[in-house]
Amino acid sequence: MCRVSLYRALLHDASRLKALWQTTQLDDFVAQMQQYLQWPELNFDVLQRFLAAQNQQPFCPELASFSRCWQPYAYQSQRKIVRWLPAFTRPVLPFFEDDLALSRQSLLAQLIQPCSQLAQLLPQRLTVPPVKPALLIFHWSRCGSTLVSGSFALQPEVKVLSESMLASDLLLDPTWAGQQMQVLDLVLRLQGRLRHQEQKLVIKCNAWDLQHWPIWLATYPAAKRLCLIRQPEAVLASHHYLAGRHMVRQQPALWDGLDTAVTLLEYQCQVIKHMAELMIELLQQHPCKLLSYEQLTHTSAQQLAILAGSTLTEIEQRRWNAFRHFDAKQQGVPFQNRKKTADALFSAAQLQRIRAKLQPLYQLLLAKGAG
Repeated sequence: MCRVSLYRALLHDASRLKALWQTTQLDDFVAQMQQYLQWPELNFDVLQRFLAAQNQQPFCPELASFSRCWQPYAYQSQRKIVRWLPAFTRPVLPFFEDDLALSRQSLLAQLIQPCSQLAQLLPQRLTVPPVKPALLIFHWSRCGSTLVSGSFALQPEVKVLSESMLASDLLLDPTWAGQQMQVLDLVLRLQGRLRHQEQKLVIKCNAWDLQHWPIWLATYPAAKRLCLIRQPEAVLASHHYLAGRHMVRQQPALWDGLDTAVTLLEYQCQVIKHMAELMIELLQQHPCKLLSYEQLTHTSAQQLAILAGSTLTEIEQRRWNAFRHFDAKQQGVPFQNRKKTADALFSAAQLQRIRAKLQPLYQLLLAKGAG
């Protein structure tokens, strides 16, 4: 068998890949590769050149076995390829991108970086076990969604997929406009696979995924839905310090039809208005649980857990309650709100325009949530 064939067989070999993933010494890594590739004279320089060449050459794996060890993490739209990372650790950090960054630190992830044409993976979608999300979380951002998803991540039987950039990027690529359900399902089968004795999957979408809620619900009609909102001026005040991706004018834009020839504040008001209208459409057509940021702070741990079909013990409830006192985006850091309020950041005229444009939609959402 040639070395490329041996290499590709290695990529499907769970036990050998796990041994490589656990290896922290470069000499040990090279020695294992010598054995696996049947290449006695192999040294690090030769191995590095060999792997660099393989990393640039898309290959079509046998997805059923390959996906036990690998998960896709990035999409290159120009080449229509996805890149893979080892999938040996359970995601526990506030955002899935943080877990992926941690995974990239292993020698295996640094040296072996497979890539594949997405079009070649789609026909194999059904060979990968299906996923059935228990809960989909839609939100505006800065309204407690990370607190909610982080609370679920405390449960070892729950896997949380928090803001998958791969899923969002693929839904935004017009190339897959006619195959969005299949593409989304493929990504979730691969990234949301229950690999570590988990029993349930909770998905927190990116804020801009709201525009694709019909695709999400058509793909996973049995999932419960949670919508999170907040007083619009409070959301705007939070983005004043560090604007999220969906709140800046960029190319390519995340939103279609918004006027970019306005002030940043006016643009951000447009974004919240658009998200509010999308959420109203969602609530009009499907049963959803809606909570404002204020309502969320008064919702018990048990009430939140029930949304995903879970019941907490007293110890687990105390753990969830303790988690509320820490910064949801920085593990182990006590929460301290040092940010200025909207009243301190915006002029009276700005606040008046914000409230005139957005408060009626916010109140309508609250009414629909109460109904």
